[in-house]
Formats: sequence, C-alpha cells, structure tokens
Amino acid sequence: WIHATRYNPNLTVLLLDNNIYGLTKNQTSPTTPQGYFSNTSPKGSVLPALNPLQTTLGVSNASFVAQTADWVPAHLYATLQAAYEHKGFSFVRILQRCPKFTPDVFAENIKNPDLTELLVHENGVNAPGLDKLFKATRVHDPKDLDEARALAQRKDLLRLGMFFRDDEFPVYDEIRAVPPVTPEEKVKRLEKEFDRYAV
Repeated sequence: WIHATRYNPNLTVLLLDNNIYGLTKNQTSPTTPQGYFSNTSPKGSVLPALNPLQTTLGVSNASFVAQTADWVPAHLYATLQAAYEHKGFSFVRILQRCPKFTPDVFAENIKNPDLTELLVHENGVNAPGLDKLFKATRVHDPKDLDEARALAQRKDLLRLGMFFRDDEFPVYDEIRAVPPVTPEEKVKRLEKEFDRYAV
C-alpha cells in the first residue's frame, strides 16, 4: 500500500473499511476504534485506530485520495468512476457497514446526514443531488495537500469526497516504460536464459 502509493502506478485500490475483520468472524483490525470489543480484544482494542486517509496522504507522490460510503450509492459510483479515470494510483476508502459485528460504527451517520460533510469542487467527486441530503458541504480544492491532510485528521464530522488529486505527478508505468514484447519473443528470451544454466 505504502510503496504502491509512492510509485504512483496506474492502479485503482479500494479499501473496504468496516472497522473489523468481519469475514473472518470478528477480530480487531487496524481501523477498529480504541476500546471496541472483538474476539481478539475481549477487553477492548488497545491501540487508537489507524486513519487510512492520513496514512496515504502522508506518502510522497500520492496522487488521488478519496473517501466514500456504501450507504450513499450515487457518491460511491461517482467516486469509483473518478478513481478509474485517474491516471496514476487512485486510493479510495469505502466506509462499509458490518451488520453482524460492528452495526453501530456508522449508525449515527446513517440516521443523521447532518453528521456528514461533502467535499465539493469542480475537480472533485461530482454526484448531483446529494446537496439535498447533506446540508454540510465544504468547497475543498483537491490540489491543496495541506488542507487535505488537515481535513483527514479532523474528527468533528465524517467527510466524503476527494481529499487530494494531482494528475501531474509522474506515473510509474510511463517513466519506467518497458517496450511491448510478443509472446513468441518472451519464450525466445526465456529459452535463452534457461540455456545459460543447462548442464
């Protein structure tokens, strides 16, 4: 994750984050809130939860960092589309509900949309109509890395949208371009290499 962010390859990464290892039956994960009970932390999670947005924004050459939620399908779709179209490494944290093991984690945000703030900008995630659902919106320029880091760190509201995007960062696939090779040429090169070790 860290090295992929730094190299900025043309790759889209989706982090499905429900704050627990739910599919393997309720173990504490890196994003489990401190004090939350699980099978591996029966007295409560000891460490503060890791913030994937802060972590990714702290890596040099991060070129696309966004957050969306599974209970806002229009925003989720628009975010995934923007990530897919971005040239370079796209990191999308998808806040995901786990009704079995962490049903309360995002419950308040789902019940009360006023606890969620949309980050809006012409170069951000464009999901029309959500301003009717979410009253709290913030115009945030995704090229402002310092502001993106500050917003990722704040805990007053849950934020959905584009935290950071810079399409001008060098893409590893382009600066480390390897000429295309036909399947026949690959076999020929492999045979040549194998012949070097023939006894």
